[in-house]
Amino acid sequence: MRSYSLYDPYLREGGDFRPNIVAYYYKQWLDYHMDFHAHDAIEFMYVISGTCTVETMNDVFQMRKGDLILLDARVSHKLIVPKESPCRMLNVEFIFTDCDGIYPSMKQLAQGHEALVQLLDRKVSTIVLRDPNEVHHTLKSIVMEMDTGGAQRRSMTHLLLAQLLVRVARLAAEEAKDMAQGQHHRYVRKATEYIHQHYDCDIQAKDVAAAVSLHPVYLQRIFKANMHVTITEYLAELRVEKAKMLLARSDVPIIDIADYIGLNSRQYFSMLFKKVTGMSPAAYRKSIETMQGFDKQLQ
Repeated sequence: MRSYSLYDPYLREGGDFRPNIVAYYYKQWLDYHMDFHAHDAIEFMYVISGTCTVETMNDVFQMRKGDLILLDARVSHKLIVPKESPCRMLNVEFIFTDCDGIYPSMKQLAQGHEALVQLLDRKVSTIVLRDPNEVHHTLKSIVMEMDTGGAQRRSMTHLLLAQLLVRVARLAAEEAKDMAQGQHHRYVRKATEYIHQHYDCDIQAKDVAAAVSLHPVYLQRIFKANMHVTITEYLAELRVEKAKMLLARSDVPIIDIADYIGLNSRQYFSMLFKKVTGMSPAAYRKSIETMQGFDKQLQ
C-alpha cells in the first residue's frame, strides 16, 4: 500500500482518496522519554491535561492543555513528558485509501474549503495549534464512534475525520492571519466568536471583554478599529440578521422572536429591526411570503 503525505498533490489531482483511521487511543504519560521514530500514518496528538515536549529533527514544541500537533507521514519525532507533570493525550493516526464508495474524498474536500487548500499549499510537516475546544470535541466523537459505532461506524468516522481536517485547516488559517495582522486581530476574532455564540443572551460589551480577558475600553477601541463598528452595533446587526432568518425560514411567532435573539423588549426589537431594515418585522415576513408565493406561481 502506498504511503501518502497529507500534501501529496495526487490526493487532490489524481483519484478519489479518503482519510482512514488506523490507530486511536488515550494515554496518560508520566516521566516518559520516547526515542525518535517515524511511521507511514499522519498523526494528531492532542494534550488533554498536563504538559509535554514534542521534538522533530528541526523543531522543539512545548505543549500544554488544549494544544494540538499535526505530524505528517514519515516525520521523525519523539515525545518527552517530565516526571513532575503527567500528560494525558488523545492520539489519532490515519492514512489515505481509495474511497470505496464512501465519500467525501480529499479532492472533494479541497474543492469545497478554501482554508484546507491553503493548509495543503503550505506543506508544513509539523503544525501546532491552540484549540478553542472544537477539535477536541471532534476527536472525542471519532474515538467514541470507532468504539461503539458498530456496522455504521465507517461512514460516520469518515465524515468526522473530514470535519476534523477542515476544522484544523480553519484554525491554521486563523493563526496565520493573527500572526500577519497582530495580536489585536486575535482578540477581535475571539470577541466576534463569543458574540456569535451568545447573541441570544442578555450580553453587553463588558461581558464580551471579560470573555477575552481585556479591559472593556481597550477592547472597544481595537474592535472599532478592526471591524469599523462598535461591539454594540455589531451585536445589534447580528441579532437583526438572526431575526430575518427566523422570520423568513421558520414559523416562530413574531411576538416571540425578540426572546430568540436575546432582547427582552419586543418594542425595542421592532424599533431596532425597522431601523436596520426599513420595515417592521411583520412587513418583512409578509414580503418574504409574497415573494415565495410568486416564485411558486412561476414554477
